[in-house]
Amino acid sequence: MIGYYMIMNAKKFLDEFLKKIKKKSVYEGRKLFDIYKSDSAYTPVITNIINEIIKEADYTPQNEYFRIDVVGWTSHYADMKKDADEEGIDIKPHLWDLKIAVEHENDKSDWSDEVMKLIHVKCPLKVVIAYSYSDERGITELNKLKFLAGQMKKVEAFNIGKKQEEYLIILGNGCNHKTGMQDYQDFGYIGYLYDWEAEAFTKLN
Repeated sequence: MIGYYMIMNAKKFLDEFLKKIKKKSVYEGRKLFDIYKSDSAYTPVITNIINEIIKEADYTPQNEYFRIDVVGWTSHYADMKKDADEEGIDIKPHLWDLKIAVEHENDKSDWSDEVMKLIHVKCPLKVVIAYSYSDERGITELNKLKFLAGQMKKVEAFNIGKKQEEYLIILGNGCNHKTGMQDYQDFGYIGYLYDWEAEAFTKLN
């Protein structure tokens, strides 16, 4: 468990994510790897795993807020209520900090929109979990990330959070692009963190 005293960052999220994938080798009576091979069946499982990680960081998880798959936030409701009561202000308190936003995309060739979407969301940690074709890992994957890093810099909102926000992309194995076969033997999740100094994604695990 992460615990409230530890700040959630990209490395901690990736570590917890990989631990949970390994720990939940069997999920509700089925092998997790078998579920993984079915996009529709795996989506709610991965959402539950993300929710668990966020809860264990002592954040409140919420699904589809801002139409983002999962977000995590901390509430300051009591502070605002106290201030409003002291000043005699009649207003319903809503005061919170967004700490993490996570998108999960099954489409192997169409997850850059999730990255661009999260650029416009202001919070310390932004995570996209997506997939590469099994025959396009390695150099092809790295070239895609290099290209994406260059495109991200063209978005005005990107520089607003410069060096204060982390962008983590986790890529797993998908089907073979040429054959359409599920020829991979494991999840193959690899985490890549955007390095503000190098202006590129670097491998975390």
